Amino acid sequence: MRQEDLLFNHKRRPPRQPKPGEQLFEFLIGTARVHCELRDHRSAAGIEATFYQDGELLTSRRFDPRLDPARTPRALAIQWAEEERRALEASGIAPWRPDGHERGY
Repeated sequence: MRQEDLLFNHKRRPPRQPKPGEQLFEFLIGTARVHCELRDHRSAAGIEATFYQDGELLTSRRFDPRLDPARTPRALAIQWAEEERRALEASGIAPWRPDGHERGY
């Protein structure tokens, strides 16, 4: 066995850096900034729609190509994101507060 093949001295790869998603929209609920972005995970894994509130993950959903053969995963993700936005805006209350408490407490 060669010396460079040993595990204790192998060359480490640099840590993987996350790639930013495509920002779909951004809006305010009171003082909370909510934005939604789409991430494409290649054809086999589909599209992921992710909501962030003040930079923290709020909710996420992945849309697989097998969900609806008549529509693309991207179209499904955009439709879901728009429905979620309408629901959040209709409530008028941010889903969580910066102090870590959920709404209503």
